[in-house]
Amino acid sequence: MVLRHAAMLSVVLGMLVPTGLVASELYERDPLPSIGLFTLQLWPLEAREHAMQPSQFEFMKRRNLLSEKEAKIQAQTQYLAAKFRQSESSIRNYVELAWKEAGKRNGVPAELLIAMMQQESSLRPKVESHYGAQGLMQVVRRWHYDKLHPSESLFDPEVNIRVGADVIEEYLEKADGSLIQALKKYSGNARNYASVVLTESYKLARVAAEAARDVLASKG
Repeated sequence: MVLRHAAMLSVVLGMLVPTGLVASELYERDPLPSIGLFTLQLWPLEAREHAMQPSQFEFMKRRNLLSEKEAKIQAQTQYLAAKFRQSESSIRNYVELAWKEAGKRNGVPAELLIAMMQQESSLRPKVESHYGAQGLMQVVRRWHYDKLHPSESLFDPEVNIRVGADVIEEYLEKADGSLIQALKKYSGNARNYASVVLTESYKLARVAAEAARDVLASKG
């Protein structure tokens, strides 16, 4: 009889405790608290109906991350559109492309790429220098032909930002991770280039962080 009761209790415990709640971990900024290690205990029967399944946790995490990212991109777009007196629609395209390229790499944040675009071209995709530097990030085709397909144009923002990101990533590797040295090389040792770009990238990061905080605050 005792063994039969023990077996029945095990079955009940298995039905009552959602498997996805063991060692579940959420991002620090997720508005839901981190559950951590779950201590086995008996729940009231009705609790099982309201227990959030793992798929729901993942959905909420993705939703919150997307809304945070959207808020950051929008805030940076508005900041840049006001600063350069350009339309938000065109600026947003450049910001989104920078975020896209940054997402493919380690150590090359979107804010850095955007700050470089500001310093190189004032966010003008068709500008060209007297020595052949083209587009948003002022890439010189003859120096970086290996990063381009023959049919690609550096006046295409998507191509230009991709190649510019490739270049700064390559220079970072050659400089053993020194961002200042990589920026100096990118600019041809232009005076104060690295400090101006880094200062602007910090501003963009603050703009994004404030927007993300507003999103979290609005969710209570």
